[in-house]
Amino acid sequence: MQENDPTNEEKRWYIVYTNPRAEKKLSKLLNKYKIVNYLPLISEKRKWSDRFIQIDTPCFKSYIFVNIEFWRDRLKVLQLPGAHHFVFHKGEPATIEIRIIEELRASLKIRSESIEVRENEALAKGKFVKVIAGAFAGHTVEVEKRKNKVAVYVRVPILNQVVINEIKIEDISWEEELKL
Repeated sequence: MQENDPTNEEKRWYIVYTNPRAEKKLSKLLNKYKIVNYLPLISEKRKWSDRFIQIDTPCFKSYIFVNIEFWRDRLKVLQLPGAHHFVFHKGEPATIEIRIIEELRASLKIRSESIEVRENEALAKGKFVKVIAGAFAGHTVEVEKRKNKVAVYVRVPILNQVVINEIKIEDISWEEELKL
């Protein structure tokens, strides 16, 4: 069975990229047209000029998940104001497993105030991070460049020289360290 065969299709969760700050409006429109969707929201405390308020903001900026039969319902979604395009991966529409959607819902229901989403820029050049595993475990290193989603190159000052080493992302703490 081919994934893009429109005659033999089942509903799956797909990722829609939205226009900037259009996630909530698009979710309301999808609900109005009875298209099952999920917009994960996190609760944030924001300061206004005279007070603090609690607001719900999208967990993933400019993304919303829809549960549709892709080849049959894609145009219904894309014709709505705020929908920009579907996310594709390797030439196929990107899908999310139902298990991940359910886990995300459960975790946000329990503790949406304490959830924090970080983009890949957390490992941008010049950031200082702590290595938690591998040869440099326990050392603070500077990110030299990001190679891909699997590894980064780091600078480790030793004896007034620089050693550049490739370290896996799993071996790096996401907490940025202060420059020593």
